[in-house]
Amino acid sequence: MEEKPSQRGQDWHLPTCYGCGPQNGHGLEASFAFDEESGEVRFSYEPKPFALGAPGFVHGGVLATIMDEAQGVLCFHVGHMVMTDRLSMKYHKATSLFHPFSVRAWLTAVRKKRLYTRGTIHSMEGELLVSSTAVWYLLNERIAERLFRHGDPMDFERLKVIMEANRKRARQIRLRLRQKR
Repeated sequence: MEEKPSQRGQDWHLPTCYGCGPQNGHGLEASFAFDEESGEVRFSYEPKPFALGAPGFVHGGVLATIMDEAQGVLCFHVGHMVMTDRLSMKYHKATSLFHPFSVRAWLTAVRKKRLYTRGTIHSMEGELLVSSTAVWYLLNERIAERLFRHGDPMDFERLKVIMEANRKRARQIRLRLRQKR
């Protein structure tokens, strides 16, 4: 079975996923798109009205969810199944509910059984609104299969093939980025 590397969160999450699922009426429906040139997750997002925190602003928990998902999906896009170990948030400025913003997440380190990432949310004008760091626990295949099997054994087999395609792409990106230095 030949699969292409993932490009969006929807390429591997269930359609009912809170972060990216198009079939979750209460979800964020964000893309968590992978940028093959930079090896990062990069996308624009327009907040939904239900994300209201303080009047006119996005709730901090929704922003934390976006940062958790962006950094976690990044780990998948580069070939790793993970679970959040630690998520740290810094809210630099209130984020308007009425204006789209840009999200970016990138890998900073790989150590033993952990991945380390950073992420940011900027206004469309470039102002830093939120920054985040995360630590991810790498799941071995046995645990991943137990967590990610969604009823159909072929779903997990397909996921493993996508993961291998993602790892191969990540190696090519790392090589290309090293050659540019």
